[in-house]
Amino acid sequence: MHIIILADTHMPRMAKIWPPALLPYLESADHIVHAGDFNDRRVLASLQSFAPVTAVYGNTDDPDVTEILPSKQVVSFHGVTVGITHGHGKGKTTEQRARAAFAEESLDLLIYGHSHIPEQKTEEEMVLFNPGSPTDKRRQKQFSFGELVVEEDGTWTLKHIYYRDKKG
Repeated sequence: MHIIILADTHMPRMAKIWPPALLPYLESADHIVHAGDFNDRRVLASLQSFAPVTAVYGNTDDPDVTEILPSKQVVSFHGVTVGITHGHGKGKTTEQRARAAFAEESLDLLIYGHSHIPEQKTEEEMVLFNPGSPTDKRRQKQFSFGELVVEEDGTWTLKHIYYRDKKG
């Protein structure tokens, strides 16, 4: 199963169309995960035209997004348990808030956004992953998103995909 991981797209303010470097990945995705800050419901609808989407809302999403999406979700892909949240709030770091949202959950992978900073690390047998942003890189050298491949036997690989120009 080929899963594309996004967060902090902030569309249409930061981009009017999907970046050309991202588009082939969306077109070949079996599933898309979005960790919030779409900004506009049309962005969610656009993603749903590529593949099924599991998503949460972020702190800059319009009410038409926050009314239909939860603040956190847990999903399983071939036995790999994935928690998804945006990570916004008061106090602590983004990562700490994301971890706290799933303090009572046993996860293999925790996906979060908000900081726009790509991150991948393993702590206590759980992988923490922030895909960065495909459209709003904020103090980063490159735009980024994530790619998760989960085999039917539950083995999985995860990586960031980076690119310099969101316009092609």
